[in-house]
Amino acid sequence: MVVFPVEDESRWTDSKGRVLPDAFLVPRGTTARQLAYRVHTDLGEGFLKAVDARRKRTLGADHPLEPGDVIRVVSHR
Repeated sequence: MVVFPVEDESRWTDSKGRVLPDAFLVPRGTTARQLAYRVHTDLGEGFLKAVDARRKRTLGADHPLEPGDVIRVVSHR
């Protein structure tokens, strides 16, 4: 399934303003923390929460992602 990590969940962009700049193919059942690790090890290790940009909900580390999710990872690193 495809999921989209972003830095700005309101505009669905990265730090340079590019809309949906990355897409990750991940297996069904992938969690928010697993996506964080796929993006960068530091994001996974410093994972605090994820934000579902479409639903405006906070997600925990073990929340399974759904196809087409647009996710912001919040990390302390």
